[in-house]
Amino acid sequence: MARIDHLRRRPPDKGDTVVPSGIDAPVGRFAALDIPAFRNYFIATVVSNIGSWMQIVAQGWLVLSLTDSPFYLGLVGLVRAVPTITLSLIGGVLADRFDRRRILIVTQSVAMISSVLLAALVILDVVTVWHILTISFISSVFFAADNPTRQALVPDLVGKERLTSAIGLNSAAWNGAAVIGPSIAGILIAVVGVSGAFLLNAASYLAVMGVVVTMPELPRYASTKRSVAGQLADGMRYISEHRAIWGILFLIAIPSLGARPYLQMMPVFARDILGLGATGYGVLMAASGIGALFGALAVTSLGNAGRRGLLLIGVTAGLGITLVLFSSSQWLVPSLILVIAVGGASTLMMSLANALLQGLVPGEMRGRVMSVYSLIAAGFMPLGSMLLGSVGSLIGVPLATGLGGAITVVTAVISARMLTDIRSVE
Repeated sequence: MARIDHLRRRPPDKGDTVVPSGIDAPVGRFAALDIPAFRNYFIATVVSNIGSWMQIVAQGWLVLSLTDSPFYLGLVGLVRAVPTITLSLIGGVLADRFDRRRILIVTQSVAMISSVLLAALVILDVVTVWHILTISFISSVFFAADNPTRQALVPDLVGKERLTSAIGLNSAAWNGAAVIGPSIAGILIAVVGVSGAFLLNAASYLAVMGVVVTMPELPRYASTKRSVAGQLADGMRYISEHRAIWGILFLIAIPSLGARPYLQMMPVFARDILGLGATGYGVLMAASGIGALFGALAVTSLGNAGRRGLLLIGVTAGLGITLVLFSSSQWLVPSLILVIAVGGASTLMMSLANALLQGLVPGEMRGRVMSVYSLIAAGFMPLGSMLLGSVGSLIGVPLATGLGGAITVVTAVISARMLTDIRSVE
């Protein structure tokens, strides 16, 4: 591996990270931006995430327009979830074995092509819900490696001292884009149709690929001499032996199934409950993004503060409570206020869990442990969307969403009483 002058290499067998030299101890919540490689990656991620949010909004509106059914909104989520659930753990092994930069170039290229293809189908007026399902499935196959790779990449760039700052900033990049992307998408849908959002999303992937190509070489922690199955088993054994780690994963798993999929049902809340059009739908999604951005920025201010495990439990309970209130609202202003609160609690929960896990896990296990986190964060949520859509078709989307919030509150209470290892995590 070539020597890189502006990086200091630490032995990978000690689970340490590659960190920039010549930079003093971090000060402030944005300390990770002091590192050029991370700063460039962060800017590119913001651009790409704006495009991704545009596609999420446009695709949801397209599915509802084609089918007029919340079931199909959930089915798209299920199709996306299947590869994530079945392949994310293998993706985590790949993230530990191979060059993480090359993995990201491949996954981002596939995502760009998928967006262009979907836009072409819309422009030619031949798109069906089955096209959307197929393209979503293929994209998710590659994103099963993309998510754990991204999670494992960040500590390599910033080091442990700046890790909480970097995780908060990454979350802010996603959720800040959630404010901008849906608003732009709502306008584009009304003016030029959903194809414009798909094409702009395709172009946004070029930003990440450009930065990744110039990124310094990063360490590979797992030997390629041992089988993928063996390394996967090592990772699962490591998780099972550490109660705090699997406790955190359990705590976020239930809300990822029952609460966080509320976003997939937002077209129903916008059109059928609040009587909004495409622009109003974009505003509602943007409100969720504003809350999520606040949640992400809150993580950056925590640093290495104590009692973060207990805070995680409290935030999870808050997510459930605010979601129950949102699901029962039939007026625009209260709904906007409540969806801001839901978005903030959801993001704070996931980002805080991310930071706690990354702080507990050594470098040689990071890809595999974070693949389980990615499975929950990116796989359980679409699976929950299918569950929420199916139940919503039977009892109504608001009632089904409120039920998911109530289950989340119960999960937080159980964790507070039984999983004492989480409460002690600093």
